Amino acid sequence: MNEYITRIAQAATDPSLSSNAIDEIRARLRLAGLLSGFDAPDAQRPDEDAVAAARRRAGQGTPLSELVRTNR
Repeated sequence: MNEYITRIAQAATDPSLSSNAIDEIRARLRLAGLLSGFDAPDAQRPDEDAVAAARRRAGQGTPLSELVRTNR
């Protein structure tokens, strides 16, 4: 546990030479050992309409409170 906390403290205080905030955060997470080996530099944001549609679908269905109330 001490090593974990030490690594987080070092990541938070180690000056980074990154050119932007995203690179700086990635560098800190990597230094702390909290970043997986997967980097997706060519990742693109999802289509706004697709995200809006997914949000609408996520709000449908039986509420959890109803499932608990009916012991399902």
